[in-house]
Amino acid sequence: MSDNISDLYEKPSGIHGLGVFTRRKINQGSFVIECQGILRDQSEITEGMRALQIGPTSYLAEDPNNPRLDDYINHSCSPNVGFTDGSTKLYALREIDAGEELFWDYCTSINEPNWQVPCYCNAKTCRGKIQSFCDLSNTEQNRIRGYILDYLR
Repeated sequence: MSDNISDLYEKPSGIHGLGVFTRRKINQGSFVIECQGILRDQSEITEGMRALQIGPTSYLAEDPNNPRLDDYINHSCSPNVGFTDGSTKLYALREIDAGEELFWDYCTSINEPNWQVPCYCNAKTCRGKIQSFCDLSNTEQNRIRGYILDYLR
């Protein structure tokens, strides 16, 4: 798959709410989608807001008037896309089949001590909770280090 966003679509997810799926096979290492949004300070983030932490106090938040596909990519403890170059661009961590849902590991961006929510990804490696990078064990931090955002590296 090329970096053509038209190859991606949203539909109900078996994990949570809406998810993002691919119409075509995506080769490992391929660019998939860039996460975008409105730059907001941590103090502006509210409960239930879709937001990606991109720095110690900086977030990219969903534009409620113009949501994008990247706002609907769900979490998995065994993701198929990740921030391999450290930027907000998601790349395929493995080959992804046509019709497959895209998942990234939310622990690869969030870094608010003691923040956590239950995880329902059902992956074999499921941690049972989505939590901050800083609260993960050293072993787990090292395991996911190849696809975390720059500010965590």
